[in-house]
Amino acid sequence: MLRISIDRHKSRCSIWSGLASPLQNRSSVMFFILIVAWHAKLMANTIKASSPSQPDVQTAINSAGNDDTVIVPAGTANWSSTLVFTKGITLVGSTTTDSVAGTAKDQTIIQDSVPRVSGSGPFIKITTVLGNFYRVSGFTFQNGSATTSSVNGAIQILGDSHSVRLDHCHFMPMTYQGPDVQIKGAIFGVADHNVLEFTSKKAAFLFYAPNWPNPDGRAGTNGDGSWATPTNFGSQEFFFVEDNYITNLTSPFIEGPGHTDDSMGARWVFRHNHCYDTEVQTHGTECCRFRGGRAREVYNNDFHYAHLHPYGGIRSGVTITHDNTFDGVKPKSGMALEAYRAFFKFPGTPLPSWGGGTGDNPWDSNDTRNGPFTENSFNYNPVNGLYESGTASSGSSKTALVDTTKNWAPNQWQYFVAKRVSDNQVAFINSNASNTLTVTYYTDSGGGAVWAAGDQYQIHRPLVLLDQPGRGQGDLIVGSMPVNRATRRGTWPHEALEPTYSWNNIYIPNGASVDVYAHPLDNVKLQREGRDYYNNTPMPGYKPYTYPHPLTKTATKPSQASKKELKARENVFRSKLDGSLHRAGGRWKD
Repeated sequence: MLRISIDRHKSRCSIWSGLASPLQNRSSVMFFILIVAWHAKLMANTIKASSPSQPDVQTAINSAGNDDTVIVPAGTANWSSTLVFTKGITLVGSTTTDSVAGTAKDQTIIQDSVPRVSGSGPFIKITTVLGNFYRVSGFTFQNGSATTSSVNGAIQILGDSHSVRLDHCHFMPMTYQGPDVQIKGAIFGVADHNVLEFTSKKAAFLFYAPNWPNPDGRAGTNGDGSWATPTNFGSQEFFFVEDNYITNLTSPFIEGPGHTDDSMGARWVFRHNHCYDTEVQTHGTECCRFRGGRAREVYNNDFHYAHLHPYGGIRSGVTITHDNTFDGVKPKSGMALEAYRAFFKFPGTPLPSWGGGTGDNPWDSNDTRNGPFTENSFNYNPVNGLYESGTASSGSSKTALVDTTKNWAPNQWQYFVAKRVSDNQVAFINSNASNTLTVTYYTDSGGGAVWAAGDQYQIHRPLVLLDQPGRGQGDLIVGSMPVNRATRRGTWPHEALEPTYSWNNIYIPNGASVDVYAHPLDNVKLQREGRDYYNNTPMPGYKPYTYPHPLTKTATKPSQASKKELKARENVFRSKLDGSLHRAGGRWKD
């Protein structure tokens, strides 16, 4: 016989066992495990920090266990160290927000005097664990005495929990914190009802998913797993940003503050937010070993522009954008699709970069034609994809490659690429005259090729670049010096065509559609409307994930349930197990 006693108020669970059959004993053990697990949830504690100071809050957290709530009182505290935890807790301050009006009642105020270590100095760093629930709510963050930038997030959330919530926080303008929130891991969850304000060029949210699982379920690296697994739009398998107020307060106006950004295979959803002079931005597979952002959904947001600037830009992966509204100044442009490797070879430090889209880079799908053919009235005769070669003459520059030995037809090489043989730097050809190629010059990251007399060049044509916008799941790439696992060397990973879809994005004053487009200076042939992207076309079979996100329905202070509620939950659990316990030879004992 099995008898079980649980005392909710003394955190005590007792068990007595009598004679029973082997089957009954096994059943009894199973029920006991279930009851203990339930009891742990029931006995979640509420711990009150003595003050909002970092040492007092850290002490309270150190005394907490999984599923506990730590309450931080109202007040102002200047933090000189980072709050760190791994436990699945709810951390709650007293600040409240109105994310429609963009206002907050700042009650629990934390000031930034955290020392920077290797460029990082977050207020809060959480390393999450799969299976645990994490929540941070009700804090105000503002400038303190810090004078060095922190680049890894005022709030930094790492790990692989599928249940994370960040809500009702006020991120005041902070000169030396950016982004406000960094999500780094295969993390599912939601950031909701926050107010984020910017007076300098800092990001609101930065998304990374370096450890996204590989197809075999093992943790990936560099975002490779995310690029080798299905996208699953419309599922919970994203980090959601919803019902936030995000505003760029720079004066004079600076384009960029309050933007989103991503890399390392990140997957995220940006929906139902109220955005003032902010943009949706991303990073691609370009420099270094890591991959670009993998997938994002952007919908049902309202954008309000007092200044001329674009909607945003997508540099890699799969995107759907729909039912967003714009008012005020009409956006300078819609969302640009632009793979940067089409016009630039990024420097690789400390590892080699993926190289430029030279048309003979093995990571890309390239034109490898051989022999004469005619296209658009131009006659070509490539040799295994090499269309032309030569040596630059005097008069060449950043934007012009001159070869006085040539006599080309006008625009014969438009939308091809020129590779400088000495260093594989690449330049996208916008047009050409009889002996001059007009090329795109990239000014950032050390700058592109500055063509000079004597530079040898080749002309090739890439067809699809690694991880470019509109490409999704492909072969798994592995290793610090990357190889395609299927071929054991650097080769095109056969990424699926997963087009960008845009529909019902409207500029309210005149009803004009705010469309996606391929950047005209460098991605025209790589991104083709009707193949790589679609405007005014809903994505077939797509249905958005539940809104509001289920995690937002958690009570403001979820662990502070009344005794009456706890008793009701206990009674429900008892009623479900009562008959089963009886069949197992045991009984419930109060």
